[in-house]
Order: sequence, then structure tokens, then C-alpha cells
Amino acid sequence: MSSKMIRGLTIFSTGNEELDGRLGGGIPHPAFILIEGENGTAKTTLAAQIMFGALSAGYRVVLFTTESTAKQFINQTRLISLDLTKFYIKGQLIIYSLYSGGYEASAEAIKAAFNNLVQFLFSSQNNFDIVVIDSLTVFLNYVGDVAISRFIQTVRRLISRGSSLMATIHSGVIEERVAKALRAASDVYYKLGLANVGGKTVKVLQIVKARGAPEPIEGTLAFDVDPAFGIKIVPVVIAQS
Repeated sequence: MSSKMIRGLTIFSTGNEELDGRLGGGIPHPAFILIEGENGTAKTTLAAQIMFGALSAGYRVVLFTTESTAKQFINQTRLISLDLTKFYIKGQLIIYSLYSGGYEASAEAIKAAFNNLVQFLFSSQNNFDIVVIDSLTVFLNYVGDVAISRFIQTVRRLISRGSSLMATIHSGVIEERVAKALRAASDVYYKLGLANVGGKTVKVLQIVKARGAPEPIEGTLAFDVDPAFGIKIVPVVIAQS
């Protein structure tokens, strides 16, 4: 997969040419990429698609998942033709699972895990090019404004040193002031939702912010997740009908 330099940013492919074209040519790096949506809107799938492109371009990626084990995550990518197995086996992709297995962790444990995560971002930058957190939601209602400000400052420090961070959050679950702070800090902000098209439910991606995109972006696009193809764009004429 290719990448190119535009105005001091590297733009890498998602690994899906059609999606690249709708996103303004690809994904800018370094950047803070925020993906927001309700349950079932394919936040993890979009993140996996971007990870696939980054790994294919040679980037080292670290994933923190709060929603599955490492094995479950890899298996999920296989089911949608975004198999990350080879990258995981050779160590280009490292996965840390913070998944509780359905057991409710204490507030103290969640705060400690978030502090450890921020410390990792602060001290281990030379070990990765891109960090992915899927998702931040589990932390955000337990940590205070100071911790969130520290997280944002740490992300900006990462970007200034040439690394990217991508995170997913759930709409309507975290406090709006926290969501607003993250959206304001982001360089790229994708908002996901659902729509009914001809009696079929499709995912809708709204590109709210895309700093550094080298080409014009399409503000809203509809897509489906095809097991044989991954993310498949729904034609605009259908999406708008």
C-alpha cells in the first residue's frame, strides 16, 4: 500500500481505494484521529480498516482494546477480509487487551488503567508509529478533567514528535463536555451513524474534520460491511434516496 508526503504530512492508504477517494486521498500522519458513533455503527471496523492500511504501509501499530481479547480482535478482522494476523505474528502489530470479560471493574482499577495508558503514551513513543484505543469510552466517565487534559496534552506531544493516535468513543454515553474536548483536540474527526436506504440499514460516515487531506473530501458517505470485501461504499444516489 502506498503513502505520500503532502505539506509536511504523510498520507497513507486505508487499503481500500474507494474509501481513500471519499476521505480526501487517505489518512494523514501524524494526527489525532477520533471516531465517534453509537453501538453497531462499525467504529471498530473503520479503525481496523485504517490499521490495515497503516500496517501495509510499514507503520508499527499498538492497539489497546477494551472490548475484546487479542485473539477475538484478530478473528474479527479475518471475518471482514482485513486479516491482521501476519502483522501480529511478526510483531509489527502489538495488542494489549484491557477487556474485563464482562466483569465490571472498580472505578479505582479503571482510573489506574487510564493512568498507565497515558504513561505508556508518554514514555514509549519510540516503540510505535500509531496507537489505537478501541475504545476510550470505558475510561472517560471515571477520570476527571485533569486526567483528560493530561491525555490530550500527551496526544499533542506524540503528534509533535511524529506519531499518531486513533481512538473510538461511543455517542451519548460519555459527558458531552468531555466529547467536545476530544473533538476540538482532534485533527481528523469521523462521526458514524445509521440510515435506512431502500428498506436496508446502512452505516453513514460523516467526515466532520480532516486537517491535512490533500484532496476534496465528501462530507457524508454511506457504506456497508461486506465479509468478502470489508468496507463497501453505497453509491451516493442510493444513500440519498
